[in-house]
Amino acid sequence: MTAEVSSLRTSPGKPVTHHGGFEALNEELDYLVPLNAVKGTIPDAVSGTFFRIGPGRNQIGGQEFGHWFDGDGMLHSVSFTSDGVVYRNRYVRTPKYLAETRANKIVMRSFGHNAPGGIRKNIGRLPANCANTNLVYHGGKLLALWEGGRPWQLDPATLDTIGEHDYDGKLGKFNTFSAHGKVNPRTGIYYNFGIRPSFNPKGALTGKGAIDLYKIAPSGHLVEKGSFEVDFLSFCHDFALTENYMIFFQSPIAMKSPVPWLAGLIPFDQAIAWRPELGMKIYVLRTADFQVEKVFTVDDPFVAIHFSNAWEADDGNIEVDLTRYEDFSVNEQLRNVLHSKGDTSAGRFMRYRLDLHSDTIEANEYKEALGGEFPQWDHRYTTQPTSVMYAACMMGDDSTFFDGVERIDLQTGKVKTHALGEGRYTSEAMHVPSGEEDDNQEGWLVSMVYDARDHSSEVVIFDARTLDEVAVVPLKNHVPFGFHCGYSPRSFIG
Repeated sequence: MTAEVSSLRTSPGKPVTHHGGFEALNEELDYLVPLNAVKGTIPDAVSGTFFRIGPGRNQIGGQEFGHWFDGDGMLHSVSFTSDGVVYRNRYVRTPKYLAETRANKIVMRSFGHNAPGGIRKNIGRLPANCANTNLVYHGGKLLALWEGGRPWQLDPATLDTIGEHDYDGKLGKFNTFSAHGKVNPRTGIYYNFGIRPSFNPKGALTGKGAIDLYKIAPSGHLVEKGSFEVDFLSFCHDFALTENYMIFFQSPIAMKSPVPWLAGLIPFDQAIAWRPELGMKIYVLRTADFQVEKVFTVDDPFVAIHFSNAWEADDGNIEVDLTRYEDFSVNEQLRNVLHSKGDTSAGRFMRYRLDLHSDTIEANEYKEALGGEFPQWDHRYTTQPTSVMYAACMMGDDSTFFDGVERIDLQTGKVKTHALGEGRYTSEAMHVPSGEEDDNQEGWLVSMVYDARDHSSEVVIFDARTLDEVAVVPLKNHVPFGFHCGYSPRSFIG
């Protein structure tokens, strides 16, 4: 096992900021954190593997990538064992990662930047797959996800890259596969989607968009595909799942013209814009046959980036919890996040009630909740009513990044928060049940916390009800800020 890492330490008297969390982690490590190094006690129920994914580096050869979304995907695993905690990290060996590592410079077109070399190097080229956004362990396979392409498979024990995964050829070369599929725990079926331009039967572009739908059996085989047309090709990052429906909020984030991007003049990030004049719709699709059940028109367009849980109420109508942004200015912040000076915005947490018997949409804000992101819940209850939601949050107006965790009571609207303290920052926290018989309010939250004071990271376990820190696992390296996490009850040890 290797444990040597280079680290950046905060100079005495230098202001503590979150920016060190974007520093690259170039080393790939394997090591054991013994139990006597853990602060507090790891709960018995936390005995599986916690996964974290995000950009391992945001630059190459001194050249910064154009957008945080362009960073090369790195997977981290934290396996809890009777001997201690095993940490491991690996880059996903995508063609982008391999080519740019060899060249030690940017060579491929991405979401936020073009490849060097002008039009000739970019015309007609799609953004390179970074495999950096989310992960899923389903059907015995661990997949790294990036919504602009196909998933990448890794060995869950070693994190070695196995290769691009096309579900036995059922995902074509130009099919996309979102980073936010969802598993129905009662059936084991994994639902996902991908966006693309719409074509007519003769293969010509229609000027509209299409969303492809995927149903993947518990065995990991893609057993059904469908698609439906939408008014325009838009940025669609996530969706909501109930027992019988997939729900898509189509926000008006679209291209004014695809020509400059297709011609290689600008990257995709600069081609899309907030276009409220296009309007916003909510599409409700049946999971049974992938047919449209209902389409709602939204009077006040907004951006829905991440969804929490959703379910069908006793009256058959749909309730959806999500994060809301008033426009797409958040993308400007994500583009410049490596150098942000406290202008990071956070989403508002909302409940939307969709009346399937009429055209009525009811929206209510959890007004006591702090601005935040990465909503999570007890995944045993996905598609069923839950009473709490967890999120990373910003504790005050002067917060520059997510420096707290919050627990929102979905029935009363009451909120409990936990401030991480000076120089400590986090992102998504995964819920781990405390036992088979507990309800969704009990259990533990597992999260990665970056400490800017000494440029290190910790795995922190919180009590899901009180948000107290019950265990802190110190790592020998920092873990760069990332996007999403996962948890498996299996402890994968390579």
